[in-house]
Amino acid sequence: MDEKQKVLAVVNKKQLASIMNNTKWEQLQKFVIDNLPFPPAFQVKYVLEDPPDTENFEEDVWYWGDWQHGLGPFYSIEWMRVRPRYVKHRGRLIEPEIFDITDPFIDILQKLNIPFVQEGRTICIYGYVNSTEIFNLKP
Repeated sequence: MDEKQKVLAVVNKKQLASIMNNTKWEQLQKFVIDNLPFPPAFQVKYVLEDPPDTENFEEDVWYWGDWQHGLGPFYSIEWMRVRPRYVKHRGRLIEPEIFDITDPFIDILQKLNIPFVQEGRTICIYGYVNSTEIFNLKP
């Protein structure tokens, strides 16, 4: 059984519904690379892997995300958390500078009709869900 078949087997076993497809992921990737001043940091939970440590992603980060090479394969993405802000340190005596592209990032998601959930300053995009009710919750 190849990886895609394993992913589909787990998706069926967990009774998950697909929210995204390759085209939507590719469009999102292209829009982020082509239209934002920096590629925002992200964490990805793949269907066949354990979740990443989300605790270290609650605060602003100092790094960018690898949107060019760090996403695929798209069919295996269960969810993706995006941090559209980053901190640029400017020395020990000067306050760090915060770059925030939350609004332009959300504009891209809305333009592409990609459902998302905003949790504070983090945006979650789902590849698969067990219920679409998460998109109806109000913050």
